Amino acid sequence: MKELYTTIQNLFSTEATKAVFNEAHLYPPEFIDLYNGQPESPEEFEFTTPALFLDYSINWERSGAMRRGELTLEVHVLTDPTPETDNLPPVIEGMEKITYYETISDLLEDLSTSETSGLILKLERPVTTDYFNYHLLTFSCTISRRRTDISLMGKVENIIADRKKYIVD
Repeated sequence: MKELYTTIQNLFSTEATKAVFNEAHLYPPEFIDLYNGQPESPEEFEFTTPALFLDYSINWERSGAMRRGELTLEVHVLTDPTPETDNLPPVIEGMEKITYYETISDLLEDLSTSETSGLILKLERPVTTDYFNYHLLTFSCTISRRRTDISLMGKVENIIADRKKYIVD
């Protein structure tokens, strides 16, 4: 998951991605972080919008030295306030928010890493909190990684060795 998270952060920091947003007269995400309830309690966090908050779950299976699983990635997409999408003119300006969600979705779909297959959009829905009305995009993919084979004894020995480095006689 670390590799996928880093790949997503890198994707939204490239000039090519920023150009996609600029062409649509939108701002790229300014803030990307792991989801920790930020949209529900923004007074407890410092962030700017537009923002992406990533939450995930993985159902793992083990096969020898490998782990393989199904990853579900939820992307909480928070935008700046935009014009309303009611039926009064100018409704086209109100579509900015929907265009933003589609742009994020299009950029993330099929994104893959050496650990993951391409992301597939499975669900999208609006979310309402006391502070934000935002959008949740849910993707899935397969993920695999080699198991780390460190015995408990090896861990203990490594911790002791690391601590000895800092003891001053």
